[in-house]
Amino acid sequence: MQNNIVAVTEDHNLQVWDMCQQKLVYALHDCLDAPILTTAMDGQLLLAFFDGSHLVKVFDLADSCKLICQVDIPADETPVHKNHSILVSKNSVKDYIVFAYRSGKEAMVLSARRGAVVAKLTAQDPVASVQGVAVTKEYFLVICRYPSLKSHDIVHIELFSVKTFAYIRTVKGCANDFITMFAVNRQGSHVIAFSGLPNTNTTEIVVWNLETEDHKHMVKFSSVPTGGICSDLRYCLAFCDGENFLKSWNLANRLNDQSLTVNVNRNKKNDGIQEFVTMKNFPRYVVCRSVRPGVITVWNIVKSKCKGSAVRVERGLMESNDVVLIRDMKLYILTDRGMASFTDTPRPIFQTLLTYDLLKKKYVSKKTGLFIIPCPKHEYRILDGGLLLGLSENRDHFVIWNMDTGFIKDRLRPQFKDKHLALDLLTERDIYKENTNKEALQQKKKVNETVLLTPWERRNETKTAKRRRREKERKKEIEKMQQLANEKNNAIDQYLLSDNEKVIVCSYYAHHLCVFSLDTMTHLHTLEDKTSMLFLHNAALTYSGSYLALSNYCDAEKSSYVTLWDLQNGLVKKRLKNEPNICCMAITDTADRIVFGVTSENKIRVWDPFKHKHKVIPGYENLNLTVDSRIQIMEGGSKAVLLSGDVSLWNLADATLVSVFTPDSKICCLSLAPDRKTILLGMSDTPSLVTLKVASKDKDNNLTKGADLFGEESTSSEDEPDDKDQPLKI
Repeated sequence: MQNNIVAVTEDHNLQVWDMCQQKLVYALHDCLDAPILTTAMDGQLLLAFFDGSHLVKVFDLADSCKLICQVDIPADETPVHKNHSILVSKNSVKDYIVFAYRSGKEAMVLSARRGAVVAKLTAQDPVASVQGVAVTKEYFLVICRYPSLKSHDIVHIELFSVKTFAYIRTVKGCANDFITMFAVNRQGSHVIAFSGLPNTNTTEIVVWNLETEDHKHMVKFSSVPTGGICSDLRYCLAFCDGENFLKSWNLANRLNDQSLTVNVNRNKKNDGIQEFVTMKNFPRYVVCRSVRPGVITVWNIVKSKCKGSAVRVERGLMESNDVVLIRDMKLYILTDRGMASFTDTPRPIFQTLLTYDLLKKKYVSKKTGLFIIPCPKHEYRILDGGLLLGLSENRDHFVIWNMDTGFIKDRLRPQFKDKHLALDLLTERDIYKENTNKEALQQKKKVNETVLLTPWERRNETKTAKRRRREKERKKEIEKMQQLANEKNNAIDQYLLSDNEKVIVCSYYAHHLCVFSLDTMTHLHTLEDKTSMLFLHNAALTYSGSYLALSNYCDAEKSSYVTLWDLQNGLVKKRLKNEPNICCMAITDTADRIVFGVTSENKIRVWDPFKHKHKVIPGYENLNLTVDSRIQIMEGGSKAVLLSGDVSLWNLADATLVSVFTPDSKICCLSLAPDRKTILLGMSDTPSLVTLKVASKDKDNNLTKGADLFGEESTSSEDEPDDKDQPLKI
């Protein structure tokens, strides 16, 4: 909803409050039916569906909750239920809301501004029974129950396009689902549901991945939820019958656990590309990992006659539970997953490392009896010298394995200077010394005194009262410092590795970041900001790891920043204030230009920190920046390529949009070739690697260096000229 606006329902009453002005904006009492609320247009419009009345009222929250329209819902089919008969999506796309009659056979798309139903989403079979509706940025979801001959009803999630309203595909559940409540995470990637097991007081949390169609049963607990929400997979919340507290689960850290998978739609054949890796030593080649399990392809992105087909295809090299890492022309396969029985607590490990040479087309090494700790695939990195970087079992430090021997070579741990700080012995003077910003401290003290004590109270405050007040403030400050000190024991949340593989920056879901050197295997700096949580979700690291740009929110000033940290000395170099809602970020190798996208404005912002310049590039009509958007800088900072549904090219020097490439299918991954001029795309429904060439006056192209390694000379003896590359078009 709009900031500071809250809508409340109780029985048959509706109230809208302005929390900033602390007043009632709108009230509706003794309605004939209970209102069901949702919002559209990013919280600008409030919709109240009246259960049983076939009526919707639309209010403009930006205009003092003015009633825009009142819509009579068409009822082509008679609702089956008298109470709780209507299902409404909790989110929206533009002004579109999806609703349906429970146990009906279709859902409807309502345009809130027009006050009309613009489409009907009909279930694929007349025996369907609608149980829920939802909206993501790409799909309208109609959740149905279908009868099964072998067991009870089975849940189907039917996906419809938000652009054309056409049916796309169905994601199926399993025979062990007894669904009661549904939710969709903010990114729109997963559907989460509570499944109450019959004749027991037990509930399971089940999850569907809408893209891969994986279906997992995540957690089982002994109570029955009466309500819940899961907009972020790290925080799945529920309140249960007979309990006066919230239950919370982190589902994100178990999503990659294939042992939780209940069923996989094996009849579906996905031929898309989900990941590709450019070759450092062989720049004209790209190795791709297919959506279809176990398929690896190699592509020559220079030869004209090789653009439509791979020069090498490998199948069946790995199983679904294996982790495949790619480095140049070698595949490193972590397999043979088991449990370590010689530890105090049995832990899962990978016991075998296979090395496959794509040039020789054979396995060249097999190491067994290993103790490699499982991590999410993206947290493993292959380093120069045949080293594997990963996280420890407790995620509190880094582990480096030697892949030639299979044993641990080194461990990289944080070393905090204040680890043994005796906070209970700190005096008030010591506490003040801890705060390096004296101006901020004095201002904070002045504000606290102004808020807590009036001038009359300060003049009449006794020495004893003043001593008690200062003692109380001292204790609060000690507690705050203790909390900051305790954060040093947090597990690693995320890390970034510089492109030259020399510097690591990692976050701990805390007020600090740690900087490590892989050259010296030491902890270089601890970056701290006591007023901001420091995350790496929207951050960028220079090639050498000398600078870090990230977005952060200052709790003390209630303001958002883009901060440039100098990692050589561990200090803040520059800051840009009042920059909220950042979704993606990129930085040049010299940190002289930072580019980031802003979701709320759908704009690209360019900041030159050392020149004190800042400019805004307005987005095009169909641009939709989200947390899944990605941006990369090209040609030394003069251009940038953005993936946000479409692929768009931007001229940062002139602050203009150059061109847009809009494919017919979803783009799964985007990267730049080593020449930084060729854009590589992996699509969801085609096994072919798509290349886009950016026109440039610079004729030097390092992709042409080196020889063809897979016998391409027999089919194509000439490199493809620049004028035949596929250009970006608006």
